[in-house]
Amino acid sequence: MSILRAVIGGIVGLLIGYFAAAFLSSIVMGWFGVSDFEGGRGMAAVFGFGPLGGLLGLVGGLWLGLRRGTQPVGKALGRAGIALLAIVALAAGGLAIYYYSIPHRLEYDQAGASLEFELRAPADFVLPDDPYAIEVSLDTDLNQQPAAWLDPALRQEGDRQVLSGTVELYYRTSSRLLVFRFPDGRDRIFRLGLAAKPDPEDGWSDWRPVDFVGLPGQPQTAKPGPEDPFELRHHVRVWGSE
Repeated sequence: MSILRAVIGGIVGLLIGYFAAAFLSSIVMGWFGVSDFEGGRGMAAVFGFGPLGGLLGLVGGLWLGLRRGTQPVGKALGRAGIALLAIVALAAGGLAIYYYSIPHRLEYDQAGASLEFELRAPADFVLPDDPYAIEVSLDTDLNQQPAAWLDPALRQEGDRQVLSGTVELYYRTSSRLLVFRFPDGRDRIFRLGLAAKPDPEDGWSDWRPVDFVGLPGQPQTAKPGPEDPFELRHHVRVWGSE
């Protein structure tokens, strides 16, 4: 129980000490004529005196939490150490939750990346005369990013027709679907299966069939059928690389 009191006391003391020291130090520095040009006084209060006050408050809170009753010094220090580790673990857990709860931009040494993709269909499948009649988007749990067809988009490879396009990979996430919305009302959907930060050195993926089909007016997707003879492959290209 004393350890729990010490944890609570340490956290409360840390917060009170930090904000009290930052607030009071800003006022005192103003009395002594310390300039606040470009926020200098505030920076000193927040990053200098505030942490010092927080440290003193943490120590005081631990001491208040453990001071009830008489106990050997060694035992008290041991419990204080356990309480301090618990506070550090709580802080680290809070920071981890915060970090993973906000979207993160996908970057490679400050450069962005795109997904280049190719959609392959049999030669006898009737594609729209204008590839832009097929709307393409990258749907993730964080955003929906429209794709663009390359120019020229369509080429012939033996007995197959191949459409080529590209879409920006904006966020780090492993939940990515590439959705092709055809004029016939069927959405051909591919689950990409990429890592949150895919490796551009992996090169082109293997060709893979349609995973799901979206039908007009139906909230649930369906399994692909003979009307969906498409295959997809893709690779990640970092901007500025070949």
